[in-house]
Amino acid sequence: MEIFDKIIGQLRQRIEEWKNNGRRIREIQCLTGVEELNRSLPHSTGPGIILKEDTFVELGNPKTASAALILWTENPKLVRDGHITIVGPDIPEAKGQLPFAQILLTRFKKLEPEEYRLLRRNQHDIHLEGYMLRAVPQHQRAWSRVSKEAVKKGFALETLGRALIMSLKKNRPGAEAVEVIFVTSSEEDVRELGNVTEEAWRTSRPVKSAPLYDCTNCENKEICDEIWRMFQLRRGLSPDSKRPPILCSGYQEE
Repeated sequence: MEIFDKIIGQLRQRIEEWKNNGRRIREIQCLTGVEELNRSLPHSTGPGIILKEDTFVELGNPKTASAALILWTENPKLVRDGHITIVGPDIPEAKGQLPFAQILLTRFKKLEPEEYRLLRRNQHDIHLEGYMLRAVPQHQRAWSRVSKEAVKKGFALETLGRALIMSLKKNRPGAEAVEVIFVTSSEEDVRELGNVTEEAWRTSRPVKSAPLYDCTNCENKEICDEIWRMFQLRRGLSPDSKRPPILCSGYQEE
């Protein structure tokens, strides 16, 4: 999709401007093979719930700024496979809340509209020890937590980046290259990506045709069920108590 090529160019230009203006920018080249990446990650055996008191940092909390974006191109010059760029402080250097932008650049020879929709879902099919996705992106936003224990064991944005690269390559074998960009420098910087994000959202609208998800086919059903069980325990509700209608954290297409 050539229009995404233009957006990728805008992102590169924005990062270069930030660099010239003194933003702290780090670049990491990690492994690119699925098996190699898989062996390097702290996998979780279940969905995992991180309570507020056990949280080291929240990324993209609604009280701050958040952006989540995935783009694809056929141009081999536009995506650096296995490359991770971090603009701003890393997770171990911050505590509490961080404004957060997560941008994935992918390269495919060809991608059908339905495959692009699945690609957007696959970017969040990750299960890492000490990491919990609180809300899946709607309107290009995401909100997650990282536990104190995970940070003690070395969890950083590079860990998340490697997991994202592995997830996309594992779930979408046609992915020839995946690159990740994280921005945590300031709310202003994350919001600066809003125009680029909004353009990508409008661009991707024509290729989306999926209906709203329900609980039966939602990939976050295990997480929601676990949250409901914990709520029952804390409130002393019986196991067969009726589950009230709540705002689903699942991903919905409009």
